[in-house]
Amino acid sequence: MQKKLKVEVTEELLLKRIGGQRNMSTDEYLQKAISLGSTLIDPKGIYDLFPVAKIEKDRLILENGELFRSEHLCKLLEGAEKIVVMCCTIGPALEEKVRELNEEGNYGEAYFLDIYGATAVGRAMFNLFKELLEEFKGYGTTVYMEPGQLDWNIRDQRVVFRLISPEDIGVTLNESNMMSPVKSTTAVFGIGDPAKVKQGSFSCESCPKRNTCTFRHEAEDFVL
Repeated sequence: MQKKLKVEVTEELLLKRIGGQRNMSTDEYLQKAISLGSTLIDPKGIYDLFPVAKIEKDRLILENGELFRSEHLCKLLEGAEKIVVMCCTIGPALEEKVRELNEEGNYGEAYFLDIYGATAVGRAMFNLFKELLEEFKGYGTTVYMEPGQLDWNIRDQRVVFRLISPEDIGVTLNESNMMSPVKSTTAVFGIGDPAKVKQGSFSCESCPKRNTCTFRHEAEDFVL
C-alpha cells in the first residue's frame, strides 16, 4: 500500500541536526535550505502487514517463510502477532541538486541542503508511522527499528525489498544493500494484543553512541 506524505522541515529541526550551533552565516544557509528543499522533495511511502510465525532470541520468522536476524529487533517485537514493514523516500531531485551545488563549489549550500534531505526523510518515516498508529488504533504497537541500527545487519534490506517492493515508489537496492535515492529509509514495527505487545523504545535509547550522536534528539521527539 502506498501513501503520499506531508513533511515539514523547520529551522529548529535543522539546528538539532547540526548540533544547535548558529550564527549569521548559518541562519542564511538554513533559510536557503528550507526554501529550496521544500521544492525538491516528493515524500512518499509504501508498507504492508505480515503475520509472525515465531520470534526466537535473534530470529523473527514470518508465516511466509521470510526472516529477519537481530536480537534487538526480536526483543522489541516480543509479543507481536504481525509486523508492519515500511519504506519512505523523498525522491531523487534533492540529491541531484546537492551534487550540482558541490560541482559548482557551493559547498555550504550543498551541505545544508543535504542535511535538509536527511531530516525530511526521517520526518517522512515518522509521519507514516503516526498515520499507521491511527490505522491500527486499538492494537498494541511497538516503536519502529531500521535495518542497520544496533545489531540488525543491513543485509536484511533484501528481505524488506522482497516483502514490500519499494521499487514501486522509485527506490532500488544495489549489491551493497544501499538504497537509491540515498534519502530513503526502511523500518519495521509490531502490532498485536495490547496486553502482550510492549511499547518499547527507539533503538537510539540503547545505542552506545547516544550521548555523542547529533541525531539523539530523534529518540526524544518520536515518543508515542
